[in-house]
Amino acid sequence: MSAPPVQASEAVPSAPAAATAGRTARRWGLLLVAGWLCQAALRAWLSAGQSLPLANPDETAYLITARVLAGGPATNLSGGTMYPAGYPLLITPVFWFTRNPQTAYHAVMVVNALISALLMPLAYVAARRLGLTRPAAYGTAMVTALLPAGFFYSQYALTDAVFPVLTLAWLLAVHSWMRHGITWRGQGGRWRGGSAPPGVYLSAAGSAALAGYTDAVHSRGLVIVAAYLGFCAIVFVRRLVPRDSVVAAGAGLGVILLASWALNLHLTKALYPRGARSLSGQAKQRLTSVHGTVSVLEMAAGQMWRLVLDGWGVAAIGLIAGIAVMLRFDGIPARFVPPGTRLIAALMVAVTIGIAVTAPAALPANQPQAWASGRYLDGMITAFFVVGAAVLMRVDRRRVLACAALVVPVLVISGVAVDAYAGTEVPTNGFSAAFNFAEPAILTQNWLRANVALATIVALAILGLWVLVAVVLPGPRVRRRITMLAGLAAISTVATTQMTITVSRASAAQERPALMTGLTPSDQVSVSRQLSWTIAVPQAYQIWWMQLGYFSPSHQTPLPGSTVVEVPWAGDSAAQSWPDRPDGWHVDQASESGGWVSWRNTP
Repeated sequence: MSAPPVQASEAVPSAPAAATAGRTARRWGLLLVAGWLCQAALRAWLSAGQSLPLANPDETAYLITARVLAGGPATNLSGGTMYPAGYPLLITPVFWFTRNPQTAYHAVMVVNALISALLMPLAYVAARRLGLTRPAAYGTAMVTALLPAGFFYSQYALTDAVFPVLTLAWLLAVHSWMRHGITWRGQGGRWRGGSAPPGVYLSAAGSAALAGYTDAVHSRGLVIVAAYLGFCAIVFVRRLVPRDSVVAAGAGLGVILLASWALNLHLTKALYPRGARSLSGQAKQRLTSVHGTVSVLEMAAGQMWRLVLDGWGVAAIGLIAGIAVMLRFDGIPARFVPPGTRLIAALMVAVTIGIAVTAPAALPANQPQAWASGRYLDGMITAFFVVGAAVLMRVDRRRVLACAALVVPVLVISGVAVDAYAGTEVPTNGFSAAFNFAEPAILTQNWLRANVALATIVALAILGLWVLVAVVLPGPRVRRRITMLAGLAAISTVATTQMTITVSRASAAQERPALMTGLTPSDQVSVSRQLSWTIAVPQAYQIWWMQLGYFSPSHQTPLPGSTVVEVPWAGDSAAQSWPDRPDGWHVDQASESGGWVSWRNTP
């Protein structure tokens, strides 16, 4: 059936209007590029002090994996966590041009900065779709990109540097698919001309590819894949999009997952010859017992606590608004819930709960404080931050107060749960503790031990501040928006700067003595099997020209051709670390604080 004739005055804008719209689009396009470059430059500048991996073994494992994908030497990571290939693929090109560890690491930081800064234009698109004006959306996007959850981890060779970008890009692709599908459905299930537009299939393919890639990047992606499959089943049954686009999305997802599985299998053989630690096995063990189920609920409470804290209360308002839309609470104006939004809200809430429950479940049972780490929900924190900012800037005062009021019991109950299993204080001294609990340290301004109750109270105060600005501050709405965005930008900038100085740069100086120096490609290195992984794994990245050989000094000799041997520090002096050494070996370097001694063979 042919489409009805369209009046030219309705379908085609006038020439002056079209020219104005074109100039506006170009101007805002240039502003987005400038904003992205500013965000990337800021990230690169703050990470410039990084010269070696600190978050080990994760960082080193990802770097070595990228080196292997570029054709470089491997190492033996057997018994450790299997680090998937998704993130290393992004940084592999660095190792095509250099194998120098320091040069490569600096280049990886630049790659991280460029990718992480994409959070800014993506947040702009999300804010526009949530109904904000261009200036308000631009300000929201810049502030979102400054949030530590989407900024700080770009200073490390970790999946968290890119995961918030992937999460938001995936949500936008799914939303685009729904928008095209709703337009298609609104015309009787047929597009003008008899077929659905290309945008339906492009957005379906894009959402499938991004869902599959998140799984290739981190185990959290498995939650996204599961939620995405449920979403696909719903839109297929309800015919919200063309069914052949759902089939195409499913096929594309299968291809990505199969390719990821094949690449991970190859890496397992190269890097984990004796097998890797099973994260899924740890999670299944917890979920099949009463005690384990209680632990999982405690973990989820810790994650919710961090979502409120790390999102400065704004992300929590976004989460509450998403739940309200999902559950069809009365009083939500129709203009704030366009078609398809309810399903997207349900998808976001499902992913948040899924990650909060499953991601920390694979952590060892003797690390309960790490269950409240803020890394796992960083992607959803940044996504809900945009939603929360839109609520504060668009929704009427009564509904802002309602959302904020519902955040309070979530924060208090989750804070009590963290206090119960992690203690009244969480450690923030030293790299690992400060890395996991940086935001609580910021809120309490205590880099030794952050009090859980104090962090909760300060988070409530900050939440109250945004509500006061949105509800009480007199003057026009634009004044309230500028005040709120300026405050959010200030607290995020101060927090990220302090985290960089206190966590990253301070730790870099402490970690340097733990590695051998002065080695050259002519050196062939063997390492004691008794050497701690905290030394052996980072050293494997620094020795870029060969794969480390392992031996047991008590009953084995170093591998043939070895010129340098590294063993644990033992006894009162470096000379006592290798009592059964063959003739010709002498102490070359030693670090009692680092716990190692290197021996060199003198022909």
